[in-house]
Amino acid sequence: MDEGIPTSPTTPGDTTGSAPSLLQGDEAGAAARRRRSRSRRTLVVGALVLSVLSGAAGGLIGGYLERTGGLEAVQLPQPGPPPPGRPPGDATGVAARALPSVVTLHVTGAGTGGQATGTGFVLDTRGRILTNNHVVAPAVSAGGRITVTFSSGATAPATVVGLDAGYDLAVVQVHGVQGLTPLPLGSPGGRPGSSDRN
Repeated sequence: MDEGIPTSPTTPGDTTGSAPSLLQGDEAGAAARRRRSRSRRTLVVGALVLSVLSGAAGGLIGGYLERTGGLEAVQLPQPGPPPPGRPPGDATGVAARALPSVVTLHVTGAGTGGQATGTGFVLDTRGRILTNNHVVAPAVSAGGRITVTFSSGATAPATVVGLDAGYDLAVVQVHGVQGLTPLPLGSPGGRPGSSDRN
């Protein structure tokens, strides 16, 4: 009796006749989500690769500069002449006289033995330099190396010749350097309180 009424084909139990379009919409949404997830993963992996490569390049460049002493010679600031009218014993005059005797030590331990930088001063014309024990400790404990930079910018290798951990003092010996200016210690003639006019 219903033979003359056309009906749309549906799946069993489907009363709306729209199941195929819903399935297509779900598949399109899932495909879009998969594309977004892939894009995010690609972005994260790219950022990690870039970070690793940047860190490796920075480490290699830093290691090269440390081994070769950098791109150019170290130039430490030099004091100008003291202003006229200042007494010879004032802070500016003392600093100007002391600067040629002050050095910087760069210490590197072997392997992962650590690094340190510190200051010291020239004790005598034979190249002995007084510094702190904790500055040279990476070279002593890990068999590393010590490089001394003078106020002129010249550098020289050094070795530890004595240390005292209790007082945090160490003496290093530089090699291949002449014309050093020792830092005057004490008062001339042993008179406490007298000014140093050397």
